[in-house]
Amino acid sequence: MATTNLAPEITLRPATAGDCGTLAALLLEAFAHYGDPRPQSLEAMTERLHRHLGAAPGYEAILAEYDGTAIGFAIYAPVFWTSDCEIGLFLKEIFIVTPHRGRGVGRAIMGALARVANERGWTRIVWTVDRRNKRGLRFYDRLNGARGLDKNVYMIAGRDVARLASR
Repeated sequence: MATTNLAPEITLRPATAGDCGTLAALLLEAFAHYGDPRPQSLEAMTERLHRHLGAAPGYEAILAEYDGTAIGFAIYAPVFWTSDCEIGLFLKEIFIVTPHRGRGVGRAIMGALARVANERGWTRIVWTVDRRNKRGLRFYDRLNGARGLDKNVYMIAGRDVARLASR
């Protein structure tokens, strides 16, 4: 993905290893914004983000900046889709800091993700949104072609993974 300019002062670019501390700080801001508990320290999150950025398996990220200051991000990874046996782009997280919402940054990030998917021959973009995130739901409902899937998302994590594996 090439660097994209929205307005002279707003830039989108691929995140690099040097951005992991910034991504961690923005993730913690996102957790606080949505009222979620802080999952780990800034230092631990930065180290884990650094370890997995660009790894296989791992993730990639787009960083949005305003006059050189990070104002948002998207974290994504490839996902295999069984209905057509193709790879898609799974958007794990997108977040724009409150003062910059409603300025087209989120739409620009979604466009950048679509360009990544097109360049790589990935056939779809898939994401989840929390049912309580009404503003996010309205944003996604306005994207051309976006549709909600009639699916529930489940997760097993931490010790429960080990417990299930031992059965």
